[in-house]
Amino acid sequence: LKSLVTRHLTHGKMQRVKRFTAHVTPGQRPTGLGAKSTDSVQPGECIVTLVAAGNSGHVCAGLIDGNTKGRVKVQLLTSRPDVWQNKRPVVKFPDGQIQEGLITRVSSDPAELIPQSDIVLWTGPVNGTKEVFENLRPYLDTRRTAVGTIFAQGLIHLLAQRTFGPQVRFFALRNIPWLCRVVKVGVESEIVGAKSSIGVMSLNLDENWVKTELEPLFVVQKTGKWEPIIELLPDFCPIVFNPANQIIHPARYWAMFRNWKGTPLPPDQEPPEWLYRDMDEVAGEVLVVLDEELQALKNAYYAATGAAGCTHVVPLAERLLDQYGDQISDKSTLAKMVGTNKAYSMARTPVVRTKQGVMPNASHRVVTDDIGWGLCALVSIAEKLESAGINTPTTMMKMLIEWHQKLMGKEYLYNGRLRGRDCSELVLLRMSDDLELVAKAPASGNMNWISNAEEQAMEPRYGNP
Repeated sequence: LKSLVTRHLTHGKMQRVKRFTAHVTPGQRPTGLGAKSTDSVQPGECIVTLVAAGNSGHVCAGLIDGNTKGRVKVQLLTSRPDVWQNKRPVVKFPDGQIQEGLITRVSSDPAELIPQSDIVLWTGPVNGTKEVFENLRPYLDTRRTAVGTIFAQGLIHLLAQRTFGPQVRFFALRNIPWLCRVVKVGVESEIVGAKSSIGVMSLNLDENWVKTELEPLFVVQKTGKWEPIIELLPDFCPIVFNPANQIIHPARYWAMFRNWKGTPLPPDQEPPEWLYRDMDEVAGEVLVVLDEELQALKNAYYAATGAAGCTHVVPLAERLLDQYGDQISDKSTLAKMVGTNKAYSMARTPVVRTKQGVMPNASHRVVTDDIGWGLCALVSIAEKLESAGINTPTTMMKMLIEWHQKLMGKEYLYNGRLRGRDCSELVLLRMSDDLELVAKAPASGNMNWISNAEEQAMEPRYGNP
């Protein structure tokens, strides 16, 4: 397992991580801040293990100790322990202030860190979550340790339950708490901008835990503001149907490389250097259609189930104005809103550069996260609705899946259905799953297997003839 996790980290599939104190719903044994992790941990303290050290992992390493006045001990699981010899990383705030963190232990071996952790937080790319969860599972005791992700997409809650079991204490943030970047690996990071509020959804964790134990770990209180505030969502629908990366990236990347024919593009045909800046209207129109399909799917799901979280999902343009209104200079079209958003301005276009020119980067998370773990998850919900007689259009979603899967050498869609050979590597809503699982995983194990058997056993008969 160690080699698997280390290899996973080495290939860049892990980026940021934190794990935070566990708190349980009524009737369960208390854990988290009040639990002892090792003999050196005092009552009231807890151990948080950050898995991987990307942008947000660096920020967490700089914030948690100071935010909790040393009450929370930070561990770091990374493939590069050697670059973390300085156990006091710093994070710089937008106003120039600096906060110093403290890491008590660094290792590349999950066996050394995970068993005594009260919280494990995965902060890497969405597409790496399944492999990471599976490799951490042998070391993680769900009776003691809570598991979370700093950014969630798709049916992440089903993955958590399928991997760790129905009693898993799991939380997923809808958005990363800040815009941030690494300044010097293992030494310094920078918060470019904090968000005023973010949403979270959980399994077997209550709202009190979210407010008292989770929220303090991320806030930028040194700037004089207690933000971001973390709000508990009613269910996972705001994460599943989030009008964000899973529609923005496929539209933009396809538009940039729509004329690519498999050979490097010469300099005069290269895509723009910046991923979001000056988004063209071709990408913008595709994005408009994607957002329409997403909203229609969400509305159909809401009509079928009444899941309250659907009311938290607004159209993309409305979300952009709510979150970034004062940072958008041109609000005339959706393409202009994305392309003139200062918060998006520093992301570069992922490409593979050769002597002959550039090609699309099929292994970048802009591609891998948002197709298999975004659009495919949405189409699987649409297929389930269709089986119940509820049809909702996914024409643009499927077109972009088809284009990107060829780029990746994958097969998710086969003859227009999610029946491709590579679907097994994804987390999709299966035809045998209840539709309600999109919103909430069941609180305990699914007992259909025994209830169905009991129904058959109660048939009016005298036994075997």
